[in-house]
Amino acid sequence: MGSDKAYRPDIDGLRAVAVLSVIAFHYGGLLPGGFTGVDVFFVISGYLITSQLTHDIRAGTFSFLGFYQRRIRRILPALIVMLAVTLLAGRFLLMPGDYKTLAASAAAAAFGVSNFFFLFNTDYFAQASELMPLLHTWSLAVEEQFYLAWPLILLLIVAGRKQRHVAGFVIALTVIGFIASLLWLDQYPKAAFFVVLPRAWELLIGAALVFLPALPRRLGAATALGLALLVIGFVQIREGSFPGFAALLPCGGAALVVWPKERPTRADQWLGALRPIGLISYSLYLWHWPVWVFYRFYINSGTPLIEEAIALTMVSTAIAFLSWRFIEQPLRKLSWQPLRTVQAGLAACAAIFCAAVYVDLKDGQPERVPEAYAMRSLDAMWEWPCSQHGRLPGLTEPVCFFGKPWSTAQRKVLVWGDSHAGHFAPIIEAAAVERPDAFLLFTDCPAAFGGHVTRANPPNPDYRGQCKQARETFIKLLADDPGISLVILASTWSELPRNAIKDASIESDDPVQWLSAGLTDLIERAAAPGRSFLILGSVPQHRRDPTPCAVSLSSLLRAPCRWSESERDTLLHYTGPTDRMILKIAADHPNVAAVIPSATLCDAATCKLALNGEFLYRDPSHLRRNLSPATRRQFADLIGLTEALEKKRPASAEASAAPGD
Repeated sequence: MGSDKAYRPDIDGLRAVAVLSVIAFHYGGLLPGGFTGVDVFFVISGYLITSQLTHDIRAGTFSFLGFYQRRIRRILPALIVMLAVTLLAGRFLLMPGDYKTLAASAAAAAFGVSNFFFLFNTDYFAQASELMPLLHTWSLAVEEQFYLAWPLILLLIVAGRKQRHVAGFVIALTVIGFIASLLWLDQYPKAAFFVVLPRAWELLIGAALVFLPALPRRLGAATALGLALLVIGFVQIREGSFPGFAALLPCGGAALVVWPKERPTRADQWLGALRPIGLISYSLYLWHWPVWVFYRFYINSGTPLIEEAIALTMVSTAIAFLSWRFIEQPLRKLSWQPLRTVQAGLAACAAIFCAAVYVDLKDGQPERVPEAYAMRSLDAMWEWPCSQHGRLPGLTEPVCFFGKPWSTAQRKVLVWGDSHAGHFAPIIEAAAVERPDAFLLFTDCPAAFGGHVTRANPPNPDYRGQCKQARETFIKLLADDPGISLVILASTWSELPRNAIKDASIESDDPVQWLSAGLTDLIERAAAPGRSFLILGSVPQHRRDPTPCAVSLSSLLRAPCRWSESERDTLLHYTGPTDRMILKIAADHPNVAAVIPSATLCDAATCKLALNGEFLYRDPSHLRRNLSPATRRQFADLIGLTEALEKKRPASAEASAAPGD
């Protein structure tokens, strides 16, 4: 137990299994559960660090300064170099918004809190997490936060107590931590993944092994069983509901491998053969993800081919070896005094932090790509100044008002939907700039949801209740205010069937029909003399983000675009069924009309990506909101929205045909 124990090559072999599984997951998704290799690392770390700490405590040589000196020598050198190189590479490869995000994450990673950065900065409208070069540092942050408290806790429970008593205490902590993680996963699934408290039990499993007796020879199959559990986890586990009970597979499997045995087994010897990869596993983990992400940026957010993935694996391994040989090893052997080591480590962290904060405060240095300034970031492309925000009874969040003053307008228009209603708002504003209309914009819940149809996987625990309440609030608003003569409904219709569930009142098994029932119910309940409804169909949807190709000819280090997303059939694959649904509703209700953007944005072969010299898209499915007023008006004219708003009653459904009909 502790540093006096013989070196175990099987643990380095297990490290190799862990890091290779993570790479197989990241580099093309070859192992759908390969990301659980991180959990294997947690168990290994808990065992090794607790073993060393326990040895030092019982030998009377433990000191907090000495412990953190060892952690700094083990973790910081390779991490600091990786952060520095990543920041430098980002200057040549990333758009300003992406560079700003990278810098902010680097500042957080430098001081071991990047898990909180990604907790609060990976969402629907943030940069896709798969293109964040430092996303993988969340696990390092979890470990380091755990070791801020664990040495003190261990010092209090180990000194003067028998081995079995300490084992019982640590096992109890592990069980409590696991139960707490289940509760956390149910209420705050994202936090359950990123935060140290719901993940601490995984490190505690490894810690508990230090205080348990070695497995006898008759249980020598434990290692093989542990490896089998790992393989099952790598193949079967999916990201959707993790950690939870699913985390027992990688953690339990790793524990069976790490658990000391009276005699090494054949499986232990097999693992030992992977020792060379295990030795560089830390550096390989650090470097493999930035290499992959930056290459994806280089090919304009495309997906590397199989041969490219193999080459990137070789490049990452070569960099990892150099990092291990010339950074990790030499600096771990320095004979500095503990205080000097800690001071040097903090100074290095501060240097990275300052450089990162500079880039962040400079908004990612947009002067690097002046020709693409309008598309410099996701936030910039979503900019649109709402005229006024106000509150409505029954809603928890303020809503947006634009156009003429709501209280005195000749005609009031309710724009209701989700983020797609949000991206149409500037288009609607441009189309009605010469009209005396007032608009109320609500984007928290699609109009089809909240009644007999709800969201299967709500973004927060209160979503369904809030959606139902919002529906009733707006139906009441429409009943109380006959001045609202037009209701515009817009949503990401093509995606809603995937996220919908119904109640027993809807007999159909077709999710598109569920949406139709939800919209029809709303229209019939909110109908009033002189009131009409206009349903805006989805714009053509892309499978991957088209915006990188819009800037591929900029001054950034980017390859020419090698893929095209303009094929009409591909873009309209998802929108066709819901476009036809919308037209059917309009045909069945004389007070309802439809505008189908795809009908005019797409010709027989392609769909428009640009208009009036401006790129239209912000991401695969959303329009830019910072388009110039002229382009917004031209877009509204093109899809028929201007004509629909100019009429007392919206244009008839027959004016537009669903693509392919």
